[in-house]
Amino acid sequence: MQRVSELLPQVYRQLVRENADEEALLLALWPVVAGGRVAARTRAVRLFGATLVVETAAQDWRRQLARMTRQIVDQLNAAAGKVVVKDIEFRVAVKTESRPPRRASSAAGGSEDEAAGIADPDLRRLYVRSRRRAEKTGTKE
Repeated sequence: MQRVSELLPQVYRQLVRENADEEALLLALWPVVAGGRVAARTRAVRLFGATLVVETAAQDWRRQLARMTRQIVDQLNAAAGKVVVKDIEFRVAVKTESRPPRRASSAAGGSEDEAAGIADPDLRRLYVRSRRRAEKTGTKE
């Protein structure tokens, strides 16, 4: 039986072959490559060109991870099965109010406000699609 940490890179490489979105792939790979301790204090946020932007919990984490950039880039590219990332920009996360921002659709009574509370952009997108599909078919979630 294979460990999940050994199986996930194989699955992600298969996704790449199927033209998966590189940014979504890297965001999903981050916790696997970074490891549990680092992943608990960081979050891959965005891919700009070949630079992955990663938020850290504190300045000391940012400095320490910045020293490991080359090694992390190599591991991410190996897990992705191709060179996608050339650099990583580590930023200290800005603390925000815990309540999600009020959106125009929620002010108008729309249903987008529930989705705004989902932090992961891919899960949020899936939730919105599922809800729209249910509304079209008239089924209740």
